[in-house]
Amino acid sequence: MAKALEKELKQPDEFVSFWTHFGQKLSRHKRSLIAVLAAGAVAGGAGYGVTAYRHSVAAKATVAFDRIERIAQADLLPEKAADKAAAKDEAKPEPKPEDDGLPHFKTEKERLEAANKEADTFLAQFGQTSLGRKVLFDKAGRLLVLGNAAEAANIYTSLIAGETDRDLRLLEQEGVAVAQEVEGKLDEALRGFASLADESQRGSKFYLDRALYAQARILEKQGKGKDAEKLLREILEKVPKTTLRSQIDDRLALLTEKK
Repeated sequence: MAKALEKELKQPDEFVSFWTHFGQKLSRHKRSLIAVLAAGAVAGGAGYGVTAYRHSVAAKATVAFDRIERIAQADLLPEKAADKAAAKDEAKPEPKPEDDGLPHFKTEKERLEAANKEADTFLAQFGQTSLGRKVLFDKAGRLLVLGNAAEAANIYTSLIAGETDRDLRLLEQEGVAVAQEVEGKLDEALRGFASLADESQRGSKFYLDRALYAQARILEKQGKGKDAEKLLREILEKVPKTTLRSQIDDRLALLTEKK
């Protein structure tokens, strides 16, 4: 646009001539122009309405997403005192929890299931794109905790299929491998983590230590302690500043004791 304007300004005679003729046409067709402008205003208003609607949907989606997060992190209800007599002797009654407009649950399982139910409501209303992908990812993580590894793996796999961000794809690939490990498919999980380690080495390596550590964990489960120890020491060589240092040291100590 700027280049086109600059080109026109370099030819002032043509520029002035254009606007002169345009002005003359406006004066000859004033009534038609008003009708056109009115139609344009209506169209512009409709366009504004669509834009406002999209912003409204985005705002509603954000609020709905926040509700899922708050439910997933809500405090559990306190356990009832076993000794009611002791409770009566207390000088002050225990204050009631503040009403935050959220349901509260007795167990972690109930809380996770409620968060996933809320996630399903979100996905039904706003779809699985944009923020919906984050909702799906979080739901899969809760499914793993609940022991529903097969459904979690399916969600992670569906996310990988449409993932354009390399780092997020690594997280989703890890999810699939973890789900396989939970299901007891150790060979498949091992291959998944090995592939994850290879991809990490070709990139920023930010996931390399986690992928190798997961491999070592599975190898240890399979009774391959020497191979596990080798991988753990490989982490310390390739990622000396790993945040998994304490866990690695603990596992190495246990593996050394078993020799």
